[in-house]
Amino acid sequence: MTPGTDVSTSLLLLNEDVLCKILELLLHAGGLNEFSQTSRQVRAACMPVLFRRCFCPVEFRPPGPQMFLPSSAWPHVQYLMVRDDCLDKFNPDSTLCFVLGGPLVDQWLQGMPRLHSVTLYQCGEEPHGLSWRALQSVLSLPVIREFKLDQLHFCPELLPSDELRIEPTGHLTSFEYLLRKRADPYYIESPYTAQPNYNDEMRALSITLAALQETLERLTLATESAPIHLFAQHPWPRLRRLALRGEPSDSLLLSLLSSVSHLPHLQSLVLKFSSTKDIPVRTGIIWRGAHTDPFPCPVLEELVVTYPDPADPLFDHLPPTLRTLSLCCWRHLYHEYLSPYRQWDPSDAPRPLLLLSSSEMHEVLRRSRTTMLRHLTLEYRANDGDDELLQYIAQNYPLLTRLKLIRYRPAGVDDVPIERIARLLRPLAHLSELKIHLDHPDMPLPGLALMLGAGGMYSRSAMDQFRLIVDEVADVFARELSSSMNILSIFTPTARRWARFRAVYGKALQEEE
Repeated sequence: MTPGTDVSTSLLLLNEDVLCKILELLLHAGGLNEFSQTSRQVRAACMPVLFRRCFCPVEFRPPGPQMFLPSSAWPHVQYLMVRDDCLDKFNPDSTLCFVLGGPLVDQWLQGMPRLHSVTLYQCGEEPHGLSWRALQSVLSLPVIREFKLDQLHFCPELLPSDELRIEPTGHLTSFEYLLRKRADPYYIESPYTAQPNYNDEMRALSITLAALQETLERLTLATESAPIHLFAQHPWPRLRRLALRGEPSDSLLLSLLSSVSHLPHLQSLVLKFSSTKDIPVRTGIIWRGAHTDPFPCPVLEELVVTYPDPADPLFDHLPPTLRTLSLCCWRHLYHEYLSPYRQWDPSDAPRPLLLLSSSEMHEVLRRSRTTMLRHLTLEYRANDGDDELLQYIAQNYPLLTRLKLIRYRPAGVDDVPIERIARLLRPLAHLSELKIHLDHPDMPLPGLALMLGAGGMYSRSAMDQFRLIVDEVADVFARELSSSMNILSIFTPTARRWARFRAVYGKALQEEE
């Protein structure tokens, strides 16, 4: 080292790849910001890593670009996440956000030459969304490849001045529009709250997706406004993944498979359909074709179906190309068990009535004939056909590497046959990851709420006792499963939700939280 040269500056003499690796390690260790303040040269070297991912909460329309994000960071931003915290969401006369607009999207984002991904979201559940002009500006950026709109509506209201056209950028590969289910099932919306116009949303989405269809590879839509008729009107040459989320209409179910039949390269079809409010009714039959018709997506590798109906002929037609299959609830039922809004005891809940029994799930898998599966997720209620289901999985999916089992006890039964379940799964010689929820009777639940929206508290002693049970369960599976087992996760009522273990020589070693 040259006399008078400090350590931080001398690092700049390293090969560029080596220097980038060191800066990445410092970023993950939490020391990059401090290191960047040691000199101007070091700061300049750190800027691309420090500001590659930026998060900006927005409460009001910033008066200038420096109030949004320092202009010195703009050349380095690749992933931008903006949280909408504005008060427009409480406006009873409009559903439009007037904060995420103006120069923020018309000018400032244009000044970020490396911008790759834009995510706009809100934490609340108010009917609130972006104007057509704002969306038009963001989606016309020539540099972005990924766009995500989370819990903000896509043009919930068209204005008389809106001109429905958009210039395709030729580069966008991922478009996600997510609307989550309301967390509180007892929420009663005010009759004075402005509601989104889903017809306007569908019109705006139709124009947008028609302009983007040539380059899109991944597409996620909310069922309320999904223009699935577009799939038959355009070639979609690159679309590999389609996800639909929400409560499906009869018309959507009726035309779903005929619509996706126009997507010849589709590899992943995710149907996260929700049940109808609090009424225990499955979402409906998906297969509407003739019994002899082939599956419409000949190269499909992943299929997710929520609230599967055992009477659905869909399961008689699944393609042999399938590698990933998920048959579960949305959201998983255990989320409602642990909800702070829970007003009922789990054994009295309405939605467990929608769960398939072990016997029904066994029959669905038997009909599916998807023996080349690598990944499998099942959510079901155990009955006297439980052993047959687990034996079928172990014997008919020899290539399985990842298994997620969400198994609920039969009503009135407190016993969980942990060792028997583990032994039945032992023949899975390639299984490397198991994620499991066994609905143990000693798993703590929050105390029942005393008033609407008030959650209960956990007992510390009950949590400590359950921790011991989880450790014992992990040891059983680590000991009984094949030597290929590597990662074991067990559901717990904690912030992380899953206790994660490594299976090493038949022992379960918990990973640090």
